[in-house]
Amino acid sequence: MQLKIIINRTYLIYLFFVSMIFNYHFDYSGYSNVYAINKIDNKSLIKLPFRLLSYDFSISEFNEADNFSIKGKWGIEHKIQSFDSKSSLSTMLYDLLSTQNVDYSTEFRELYFAAYGDNRELRIGKQIHAWGAVDANSPLDFLNPIDYYYLFTDSDETKIGKFSILLDLYLNDLKLEFLMMPKHISNNIPSGDPDFPITLPATVQDYQFLDQIKQPEIGAYIQKSFNHSDLSLYYFSGYDRNFNLYGANVFLDEFDINSVTDTVFSYRRTNMTALSFAGFNDDFTLRFDLAYFKSNATNQSIDNRVYSGRDPISDYLDFDNLAANSYFNISGEYYQLNMQLECTLPYDINLTSQFFAYRPVKTKGNVVDIELTNFEIYLDGKDFFYPGLGSSLATLAESALILNLDKTFYDEMMEIQFLSLIDLKDKGKLFQLKYSYDIMEDINVSLLFYKGIGNKDKYPDFPETENLDESLLYPFNGMENFSHIRAQLQYYF
Repeated sequence: MQLKIIINRTYLIYLFFVSMIFNYHFDYSGYSNVYAINKIDNKSLIKLPFRLLSYDFSISEFNEADNFSIKGKWGIEHKIQSFDSKSSLSTMLYDLLSTQNVDYSTEFRELYFAAYGDNRELRIGKQIHAWGAVDANSPLDFLNPIDYYYLFTDSDETKIGKFSILLDLYLNDLKLEFLMMPKHISNNIPSGDPDFPITLPATVQDYQFLDQIKQPEIGAYIQKSFNHSDLSLYYFSGYDRNFNLYGANVFLDEFDINSVTDTVFSYRRTNMTALSFAGFNDDFTLRFDLAYFKSNATNQSIDNRVYSGRDPISDYLDFDNLAANSYFNISGEYYQLNMQLECTLPYDINLTSQFFAYRPVKTKGNVVDIELTNFEIYLDGKDFFYPGLGSSLATLAESALILNLDKTFYDEMMEIQFLSLIDLKDKGKLFQLKYSYDIMEDINVSLLFYKGIGNKDKYPDFPETENLDESLLYPFNGMENFSHIRAQLQYYF
């Protein structure tokens, strides 16, 4: 860990001195950040990672042409392993900072080369992209996979940089963008972390994924600008960011008595077409993103797979006999919509409201019916379809209303913000109240209250599932247990 930090820091120092030697302009900005999250019910510390340092830099020419630049975003992540609030002050400080108890990791979240012309821009390297007109929760803003650990922080923190090649062309009031990403990267969804509120129904291991030969992901859009509006058309062809159920093999032991199931997962190939609009006048701004997705299962055999499970019985028996083979062949078509309205209310209160909707149009899947001597498997593939691309909100609710109210005071030194998210179908709710204050020009402190409300009347915690995380029954139930208070200190430079 320490070696990795030193190596990354060496890269930054090297870039700085190279820019000075060759008479290039070096710009930088960023922030350092510390915070603590404590649950409301038992005051315990929630041990989620956070960005301890974010450092943006740019190297460009010292002249008016300025036709190229190297840009990057480097960060340090802090993840505490254990913490005892009943310990002494010195012990608690040690737990929060010590490399023995804290995992520090560093990476270049972005590092790319950009070349500019009169009407074009070319970028090559690790990048973070933003598609769509709405500010957040856009069904088009999926090019970068999401780190779910940062789902409850600023939207920029959630994205994982990807190597990509991007070309922007500007033709009068038209903008054309072409994008190619050679390598597929999936969302980072925490598994088996008791501090994270969203839990997967099963823990999926690396060996359970299908080996796929993936083609490059491509995307493009064209944007037309008018006097007070922009209209855009999008296209994307690539792979889902969330995995899906692909198939299963059932193996028997050498005595044909005991059986094990090798469940296989994969990432579907998905195409997207979308329409985006942004318009404004003196009173309000209207934005919407509408995307249509067509997702197909990967056609690849799993007959030649060898069982490599991780269960105690496989340590004593060899499961070499393939007893049954099945393909769920899950595919589907769906759309996602986000409409956003911005306006100023009396007393200079800013309102941003969003309506989000996810609707499956068509889902397909094989019915799997396997009957052996000691058990039977009956599954309908279409019951396991869920969206692999689009907004992360689709994993929480089919339709939702988001309201954001904020007001600034004292020349924008102080801000009060209220945010709510309401599941319109199953009535789950999230509320967030944030107070922030600039105690100095570059130092900000904030206090955030977060409250989740589930629906245990419709999704109760039945006795037969008492060992199952409530978030598996309904995500907002897990959000309820995640209710917390967060204190944060940020320094900007």
